[in-house]
Amino acid sequence: MRKELELDMEESIRLEYEVRDERVADLVADHADLIADEVRAEEVGAVSDGHRKTWEVEGIEVEIAIGSLATAEASD
Repeated sequence: MRKELELDMEESIRLEYEVRDERVADLVADHADLIADEVRAEEVGAVSDGHRKTWEVEGIEVEIAIGSLATAEASD
């Protein structure tokens, strides 16, 4: 997803995700810090201006959005 936004692998991003299965969403929430580390996200929260995509993971829809923190800070 970074590629679609032309973001460097080390650029600070914000991550938002929604898992459309309550049981799996609870499991994902238990590992939120690990997920953020793996995708190199500085923050986890709402992404209003970024790239959003829906993935199907083992039959469960997961919507993921990322946005550059540099872009967000520049607009503040």
